[in-house]
Amino acid sequence: MDATTAWKRSHWREMQSILRREGSQKDEVECCPSVVEMVETKGGKTPSGLYVELYKDGENTQRLYELSCAPGVKDMPCRFVDARLYNHSKCVQKYSYSYALVRYTTEVPHRHRNEGHFSVPGGWSMDYVIVRAGCECQIKPPNRKSAHRKRLERHRNRKKNRRLEEDDASEPFGL
Repeated sequence: MDATTAWKRSHWREMQSILRREGSQKDEVECCPSVVEMVETKGGKTPSGLYVELYKDGENTQRLYELSCAPGVKDMPCRFVDARLYNHSKCVQKYSYSYALVRYTTEVPHRHRNEGHFSVPGGWSMDYVIVRAGCECQIKPPNRKSAHRKRLERHRNRKKNRRLEEDDASEPFGL
């Protein structure tokens, strides 16, 4: 059994083990596991790239739900992906927007404010902020040009080696 076949079998066994372990706890098993977190951040970023302060008044703190890649998952190969594509896969953090009560750190021109924006007393206003929204498996196709170049190079080297072998065989010994 060659190394590739051995790896495929061990990979398959590992994925079956994960399915049994995690599948017994929930109905679905994710390729890129994620965790739900309730976060209390001091600030955030709007879709237009402006940094804002999130509402906080004594004990009253604004909290946002975020869906983050589980620890040790981000930028790692995806689970349950075919062995041929495994090294081309990667778990990536995805983002979305959440409506929040914010205060701009600098004066914001009206054209930068999002639709749905409105102000309340005290300099606070409602606007969207970027939040983590899940962990996604992305597969980057193999670079076909480099694979093609490698095949061409191997072919040229074989032809060159054959010619050298033929030249060596045709030369008389003892020149």
